[in-house]
Amino acid sequence: MKTLLLNIFLIASSFNGCKDRPKFYEGYIYTKEKMPISNVKICELGSINCSETDVNGFFKIKKDRERISDLIVFYKNSPIDTIKTAWSQHGEKINYSFLEGKKDTLFVDVK
Repeated sequence: MKTLLLNIFLIASSFNGCKDRPKFYEGYIYTKEKMPISNVKICELGSINCSETDVNGFFKIKKDRERISDLIVFYKNSPIDTIKTAWSQHGEKINYSFLEGKKDTLFVDVK
């Protein structure tokens, strides 16, 4: 019986590892007044991998498939914010933001 339960657990957990890994960071950058900001530069921390927001405030950056990094937000060539893309609270499940499919939004003060 223990062997059967162990096999069921191993099979179930193997399906969890088959998920496709995200290929992009993506989301929107808006002002605190909820207006999209264009030409804001977003870079993967520790990398030269960057993108700029379009007229709708949208950005999309191809990510390294092996790691998840924070993102640095630049406005007029100065860093103004850091986006935490993965975190957990009190050892609970890991939460993600700005990864492919979520299209999260960051509101910044650019004054």
